[in-house]
Amino acid sequence: MVDREQIGMRIAALRRRAGLSQAALAGKLGISAQAVSKWESGRNLPDIDLFRELAWLFNMTIDSIVEGDLSFVQKSGQKKLPASVEALIPDAERRKVLQSLAPYSSDTELYSFAKEMSAGRLELSLAAGVVRRNEKLETDFQRVVSIPASAMEEGTLRETAPYFSKALGGMIGGDTEPGLRRIAELMRCPECGEGMRLETDTDNRIGFVCPNGHCYSVVDGVVNFGTREIPGEQWSLFMKNYEDYLVEQRHPGNPRYQMGTVPCSEVRWQAVKKLRPHVILDIACGTCNGLKYDLQRINWPCLVIMTDLSHRILKYNRRYFREEMVNPYVDIVCLACDCARLPIKDGCIDLVVSNGGFESMQTKMMAGFREGYRVLKTGGYAVYNISVVEDHGSDNTRKWERLYRSLDESYHLHERLFDIGQWEEICGQTGYSSTETKEIYGELPAPDGDIFPFENEILQWMGEYLCVSVK
Repeated sequence: MVDREQIGMRIAALRRRAGLSQAALAGKLGISAQAVSKWESGRNLPDIDLFRELAWLFNMTIDSIVEGDLSFVQKSGQKKLPASVEALIPDAERRKVLQSLAPYSSDTELYSFAKEMSAGRLELSLAAGVVRRNEKLETDFQRVVSIPASAMEEGTLRETAPYFSKALGGMIGGDTEPGLRRIAELMRCPECGEGMRLETDTDNRIGFVCPNGHCYSVVDGVVNFGTREIPGEQWSLFMKNYEDYLVEQRHPGNPRYQMGTVPCSEVRWQAVKKLRPHVILDIACGTCNGLKYDLQRINWPCLVIMTDLSHRILKYNRRYFREEMVNPYVDIVCLACDCARLPIKDGCIDLVVSNGGFESMQTKMMAGFREGYRVLKTGGYAVYNISVVEDHGSDNTRKWERLYRSLDESYHLHERLFDIGQWEEICGQTGYSSTETKEIYGELPAPDGDIFPFENEILQWMGEYLCVSVK
């Protein structure tokens, strides 16, 4: 017989482990928060379609959610305690308790539990009641005994862990955005390379801290790594306030970039939709004019990480996508950082995207491209557009290259102009196992005169390809 209460407990534990409130989970599934509450209390069960969505969202099988125990615990229980947790809890008995909670908790939550335990502020125990009836006096004698969790056998811990996890769930997180909690396990300190954890200080300010004490605050919802735009190239300054930002977002853009039988934005979306990644990293995102077309259509649970040098633009991005482009399936995190030294661990991202972002990094273009490769999982994908010349040997390309090189060097976005064959070689040298390329539009005809015709967006004369590289 199906145990509704146990299924509800498992759904609640998986929800908390994903850093979601009941309302946030309901939003991702297109249902009411009351429906989720009824599942978790055991009053109702999801229908089969919603079970499929839950299984996809939590990276589980339907059987593991419904049947629990063997497949649920075995798949999740293989998770090891983070080193930071083991360092706080040296004794085996309390480690055993934390290990029982691991299938239902994130690393950030486990660290918080361990910190509370090590400080003597947290104890887990099971209350057992004993009642003896005295028929002569018509009264009951009652006694409650407390059984420490550390004294329980593993089987008992496994059965009670969902209940403990449910009680502990409110201890951490508070109003912290789910995306920030989700990204904590992916972060590494850009100074020393150590992992980082999400913390709240005594003034209720949140930030990321590494074991060596490097701290990075969350300012206006953006994780601030203290980066600055390139001196003399502070492009974001032309947007003096959020109103200017909205004008930019609503501008139709340069028609040159809409050329092609199928526009680049649509070709990119088809690639993203096919992959259905859980974690997307946008490198040098700027105002996110590339990925925003995909964000409107994503219909699966997804974490999107926007990275750029400009804290101010990311602050505006965050507001815009929370107010005007909200998608209940997507959690967004903004990192103001050097995209040539990403504060992200090796091999943890499903999909890297970049809409002209690599080229906008100018002299750091190739460093940014290699960083994208580093953070990708094996089997992960990079989906990005690249500007290329048609043929270095053609008269048309030679004239464009001569005019381009006649500009002041401060206008040059990067040192080398590639044709598509040369770029495919670069992809292989970087380590990608394969790269599929699709031409969006070709190189413009060179002008008759000897004056370079563009003052802004100076690479628009080049052709554009959409690339899908596989690690």
